[in-house]
Amino acid sequence: MKKIEIELDQETYDKIQQLTQTNHCQISDLIKAMIEQLTQPEILNDSFIGKWSDDAELVDQMIEDMLKHRTNLR
Repeated sequence: MKKIEIELDQETYDKIQQLTQTNHCQISDLIKAMIEQLTQPEILNDSFIGKWSDDAELVDQMIEDMLKHRTNLR
C-alpha cells in the first residue's frame, strides 16, 4: 500500500468525517469507492439505467411503472 498526504479545507474534512461515520468506514474506503465510480466506462455513467442494467427484472419493473404512471397522468 502507498501512503499519501493531502491538505483539505475544514468543510471538506468535516464532510469526509461525517461520511466515514455514516458508512462505518475509513477515509481510504471512501477514496477507493470514489475512484471506482469515477473510472467506470462513460456509457455507464451517462446511462439512465446505469448500474441496474444487470438486473433485467428490475429494469422491466421500472419501465412498467413509468409507463403506468405516464398513462395515469394523461
